[in-house]
Parts: sequence; structure tokens; C-alpha cells
Amino acid sequence: MAWTFHETILQILRNLNQAAERRSEVEGLERLELERSMARFWTVEMKEQQVEEALRVLMENRLVLEESDPVYAWDRQRMVGERFKITAEGKAYLFRQIDERDRIR
Repeated sequence: MAWTFHETILQILRNLNQAAERRSEVEGLERLELERSMARFWTVEMKEQQVEEALRVLMENRLVLEESDPVYAWDRQRMVGERFKITAEGKAYLFRQIDERDRIR
């Protein structure tokens, strides 16, 4: 169970990092966008209800920030509300985990 939760955290960080790399007008992903981007991951690894807990842990550890001010995103052609974005610490943690995964133990 702990391994699955950790993989969920890493998948959220991966998705938020990819969103940050796209350099869109409004940074971050809304919860629904994040859930949609994780749909394939959930079919094998976890259930959607754990995303709330994973986001809470990530925010408590300052790996993810939440922004709640509504902004119009021209690239999405709609108002964007509560969204989450990866921090520099979150990127560092993600890259450390990817690096450790590639090592032989």
C-alpha cells in the first residue's frame, strides 16, 4: 500500500512537471485535468480517491503549490480556478527518485 501511494505521488509530480514544461499561459493543472492525465495510471495502480491525500501530502511538504485565484487561460479558452503546480523542491525530489530508480541496488 505504501509503495502504491508513493508511486501516486511520483505520478502527480511527473504530470505537474510536464505541465510546467509546456509553458502555458496559466501554470498548473486543475484537479480534473490532473485526474484525466492520470487515468491510465489508475487503471493499474490505484484509485482516484487517493489523489486528495497525495496532494495534501505534497502541499504539506512544499513539493506542490495550490493557487486558487480564477484566471482566464487563453490557451484553454476558459476560466481556470483552483490549480496545482510543482515547486523547485518538487522537481528536485522527482529527479532524485528517477535517478535512484535507475540504480542497481
